[in-house]
Amino acid sequence: MELDSLKDIWKELDEDDLRPGGNEEILSMLHKRSRSPVAKMKRNLYWEMGGLVVCYSLAIWYYISSWQGRYWEVALLLFLIGAFALFYYLRKRKLLNEMQCVSCEVRSNLRMQLTTLEKYVNFYFVSTILLTPAAYFAAGLIVFFKTPEKSTAKPLDFFGGAGDVAIQIGEQFPNQRFFITSIVVGVILSIGAYFLVRWAIDRMYGQHIQKLKELVRQMEEVE
Repeated sequence: MELDSLKDIWKELDEDDLRPGGNEEILSMLHKRSRSPVAKMKRNLYWEMGGLVVCYSLAIWYYISSWQGRYWEVALLLFLIGAFALFYYLRKRKLLNEMQCVSCEVRSNLRMQLTTLEKYVNFYFVSTILLTPAAYFAAGLIVFFKTPEKSTAKPLDFFGGAGDVAIQIGEQFPNQRFFITSIVVGVILSIGAYFLVRWAIDRMYGQHIQKLKELVRQMEEVE
């Protein structure tokens, strides 16, 4: 394994190899050893950024161009979420670039950068879980209240003989079927997003972070 080879190389170094002049080569080697997980995370990040730009651009264009721009608020909502996500991606890319710095001291910098990266990933998970249902229901309410076509179906009498109250509720929420269906779909989407995002984060970042943490731990063991 890569980590075992690194440990063996470190143990075989004598005192002459650890002099200041020869330390640069060792640091360079260590960064090359740790570069593979970082490079994979950067590649995954670029795929995410590309997918975000394409999907959000198409969605924003769709809501602006369709229905004579009636639902422009949904396009604005998507733009704000996309801009926030893009800013986050750029910040994480900057951190991953710093983790590939060959001239930096390896262990202390890598440990701090891993801590920061884990915070970024946790923030990404929490914000995605919260923003997904929030954005869905916000867009649903915009469409619900801005759709001119109203259902002619009679409202359900939820209160037995209190027909007037039921009619008032029906007038306030004429598209009851759409409203209830949106809530059900939103709940399913929120639950599905939780498991999907957790799996995706572990696949794209979590396993590579664990490899780097193991590298730092073994570097400390061989000293």
